[in-house]
Parts: sequence; structure tokens; C-alpha cells
Amino acid sequence: MSRLFLFGTLRWHPLLEAVAGCPVATTPASLDGWQVQRASAGDWPVLVPGGLAQGLMTEDLDAEARARLDWYETAFGYGFEAVEVVDGEGQTQLVDVYRETDPGEGTGESWSLDAWIAGHGERTLIASAEVMRGRGVITPADLTRRRGVLHARAHGVVMGRATTRQITVGGEFVREDVEVREVRYPYDGFHRVEEWLIDHPRFDGSRSGTIQRALSHVTDAATVLPYDPVRDRVLVVEQIRVGPLAKDDPRPWMIEPVAGLIDAGETAVATALRETQEEADLEIGEDDLHFVARYYPSPGGLAQVLHSYIAIADLPDTLATTGGIEEEAEDLRIHLIPLDDLIAMIETGEAANAPLILSAQWLALHRARFRLNG
Repeated sequence: MSRLFLFGTLRWHPLLEAVAGCPVATTPASLDGWQVQRASAGDWPVLVPGGLAQGLMTEDLDAEARARLDWYETAFGYGFEAVEVVDGEGQTQLVDVYRETDPGEGTGESWSLDAWIAGHGERTLIASAEVMRGRGVITPADLTRRRGVLHARAHGVVMGRATTRQITVGGEFVREDVEVREVRYPYDGFHRVEEWLIDHPRFDGSRSGTIQRALSHVTDAATVLPYDPVRDRVLVVEQIRVGPLAKDDPRPWMIEPVAGLIDAGETAVATALRETQEEADLEIGEDDLHFVARYYPSPGGLAQVLHSYIAIADLPDTLATTGGIEEEAEDLRIHLIPLDDLIAMIETGEAANAPLILSAQWLALHRARFRLNG
């Protein structure tokens, strides 16, 4: 049995109980000689010398709850040390506190739990489930490498909950009409494989009974097709893709729009701007982006949403011919193609990437407007 002093995100009881795997009773406590500040590297709390840190002291934790909490904190670079705190009755108590093993600096500003919950709480709670499934399966170092991906995936779920599509055909059923009986996770990684056991209403008024569906859960992404209305041409990138490779496609190198995964807390527009600079070395502004569609590329077996855009840009012959981020093992070749040639590639099958086809066809419908304004 052991007790902890909590000064940061685990003060939020939904997260504390999700990580511990059980309800955890807490009482107010304070740690003299320390204060809680916002980390200089991001929106999380750090202990810095001076002042009085207010927090919560847990009840005695059983071995399983403590082991789960240790895993969660250790996986993100935290260790524990013994400290003396003063409880709500003025009594000194010896407890453990989690601190970064490589302490970062504070900003000098107090860290706000309420502001953190508003900005990151829902996503972190969703991501914590995947973190805890890794206990005993992967190493803390492996989890640290996945942290960005699993938070980005959780961010996509938060965005999905907040999105309402206009419905003009059908649509009498909603999410609450589906009974989710179990979700299994046979694989957690860069992609996550899920097996859903559900019971849903049928159009004849009956229920489906339990059915099983498998899917790959992938981080949402943004795509950008840069278009120069003066020269009437587009920029596409060419790179090897493992999807065609897995299909034994003799030509696994594909031409595509610029594309990238939406990071945790990032908007699709921000991703589009960032990826256009990283992959094509093009500096564009938000006003240059024109929204094409938000869509599920393959909803029967792929949990991913794509946000596609056209970007109005200057595309001279002097543009770089290669691009990508070396740290991400990207190897990209840049091509400038007349829009009419790209449209012809759809008919011949040379253009075989769904966001490219959709964006090119949308652009063909709106080309006259862009050329007039360009």
C-alpha cells in the first residue's frame, strides 16, 4: 500500500481513475518549498523551487493501482521520490510524488488544471486507454515514440465527436442507436487494429444481433493540391507507398497531393499549411487554401477522416524537384503537371490515389473561377 501527492493532470479524477483502473479517494494536501508552473516546453505542470504547491494526496493505493500509475508516469519520463506533505488537518505525511527524471524549466506562470482540461483533457483521457493497454506489452521507450501518434489518433476521435454532417437523405439512425458490446485491440502501433462487436437497428425495424467488424484506426490527415491558375498546372508528389506494394502492384510509386497527418491539437488547415512547406517547400497562407471536402476514404474498414484542399500558388519551373523530411524517411519527387494532363490521367488509371482524383475533379469544376481571379 502507498500514497501519492498529485500536483498535475492526475488531479483530474476521470484521468486518475482511468489510469489507476479503480476509484481513488483523495484529500487536499500541500508541498512546501515548491510551486507548480507551466512547463516552458508545453502545457503541462512542472515543480520548481519556491512557494507552496497545492495538490491532492491519494488514499493508500493497492499494488495494482500503484503499478498502473507507475507505468503511466514512467512511460512519459517521470520517476517518483518521497516527500513530506501537509494534509488538510495540518498533519505531516510521507508520500511519493512523480517528477520528470529530466526536469524541464517553468515559464514563471502558474499552471491551470482547468485550462488544461479544456484544451487537452478529453483527448488525453481517450489516449490513456491506449497507453494502459501497452503495460506489460511494450517498453516505456516504445510508448514514448508512439506518444505523438496515439494522441493524434485520440484528437481525431475528439474532432469526430464535435462534427455534425448535414443529412438530406436517410439519416434516421444515430450513434446512440448502436449497442457496442465489445471492442478488441489485437494490435496497437502506428495504425491500430480494432475488432468491434456491435448490434445495430436494421431498416426493417429489427436488430442485427451481434456482428463483428474489423478496421484499421488511422490518424486523420490533410491533403493539398497546389494549383497555379496563371500557368494552369498543379504540383504533385511521387513516393513509394506500402499499400500498392502489399497488393503486388508492379508500380508501388504513386503520384499524390501533398499530404500529412494532423497532429494532436492541430487543425486541418494548420496541417495543410505545414505539410505544403515541408513536402513542396511552398509558403502559402490560409487565404490561399480552398476547401474541397471532409470525408472517410474507406469507411467499411478504415477509421480515418481526410480533409482535402486546393492551394493557389505560384509554381515556376525553378521549384525544387525533391522534398520531404529526412527524419521521417520521406523520399519525394516533385512534378509540375498541366491540369488537363492530370484529368486525363484519371481516365487512363494513371492517377490512382483517391484524394488526388477527388481534388483534381473538384478543381476542374472550379478552374474557370480561379483562372479569372488569377
